[in-house]
Amino acid sequence: MLNRRQFALSSLSAASVSITGPAWAQGTDSFPSKPVTIVIPYAAGGLTDIIGRAISPRLADKWGKPVLIDNKPGGGTTIGTGFVSRAPGDGYTLLLTAFGYIGNQLMLPKLPYDVKALTPLTNTSDSPSVLYISPRLPVKTLAEFVAYGKANPGKISFASSGNGSSPHIAAEMFAGMAGIEIIHVPYRGNGPAITDLVGGQVDALFDSPATMSYVPTGRLRVLGHGYANNNPRLPGVVPISKSGVPGLEKFEAGGWFGFFLPSSTPEALQQRLYTDIRAVLEMPATQEALSKAGVDPRLMTRTEFAAYLQHELDRWGPVIRGRNIRAD
Repeated sequence: MLNRRQFALSSLSAASVSITGPAWAQGTDSFPSKPVTIVIPYAAGGLTDIIGRAISPRLADKWGKPVLIDNKPGGGTTIGTGFVSRAPGDGYTLLLTAFGYIGNQLMLPKLPYDVKALTPLTNTSDSPSVLYISPRLPVKTLAEFVAYGKANPGKISFASSGNGSSPHIAAEMFAGMAGIEIIHVPYRGNGPAITDLVGGQVDALFDSPATMSYVPTGRLRVLGHGYANNNPRLPGVVPISKSGVPGLEKFEAGGWFGFFLPSSTPEALQQRLYTDIRAVLEMPATQEALSKAGVDPRLMTRTEFAAYLQHELDRWGPVIRGRNIRAD
C-alpha cells in the first residue's frame, strides 16, 4: 500500500528472531503431522481467496500434508478473524486477511475478539488502488475529473465493495484531499461494483490492476493509481500523488494481504511457519501466480510487518474519523 522502504529494518533478519524452548525447537521438525487450515474471512472468489488458493498447494507440497482453505465471510471479516483468534496456538490454524484487520479496529466500537490474541506473521503481496471511471463522464484526465467534481458537487458517485472497505476509504480520502463532494455507493463485493461501473450506473471506483482489462476496450478509463512510484504492471498510468493536481501530493492507497496466527503459538513454531511460508512466497511459480491475480508479491519480516500494520492504523485513523466512515 505504501513504499515499504520506510519500514525496512536493515538490522533485522529471519535468523535474528529468537527461538525459545528447546522442546518446541525440536518439535517443529515434525510439523505438520496433520492438515493445516488457512482461514480466509472473505467470500470465495475474492482477491484474498485467490491469493490463498495460489499459496496453499505449494505449502502442501512443502509440508507433505494438505493445506485447506476455509472461507468464513461475514461480520466485516470479524467472524473468520475471531475464529482464528480463539484457535489453539498449535500452528494448524492460520489467518490470511487484508484491510479489514485494520479497518475493524478503527470503525467498530468494540471488536468481538481480542486483537492481541493474533500475531502478524508476514505479508504476501500488495496492490495499488487504481482509479477507474465510466467513459460516460466528460473527462479524460485526473485534473479534469477533479475540476468536474468541483463544478458538480455531490454528483460523482463512487462505488465500493462495501461500507468501510478499502475502496470506500480510498475514495473518501481522495475526495477530502481533492476538495470535492462525492456520493458513496456500497456494493456487496467488487464484482457487482465493477459491473455497474462498466454499465454506467456509477461514475468511479478504486480497484486493483486486474480491472485494467476493461480499459483497452474503452469500457472504462483509468486516471491514476495509489502507489507512490510508477508500477511496471501499469504502464502509462501515473501515480495520483505525481499527477500535479493540487491537494493530492500525498495520496497513497492500496491493498495488502498477510498471514496471522494465534499469539499463543510458541515462538519456535511461529518462526518455523514464517520461514516455510516465506520460502513458498519466494518461489518464482508463486510470485507468477500472485502477479496473474493482479497483486505485487511483497515480503516483510515479522517485525517489519508488525511495524507496517501499526503505521496503517496511524495513517487511516484520521481519515476514517474525519470522514465519519462506518462499517456495514
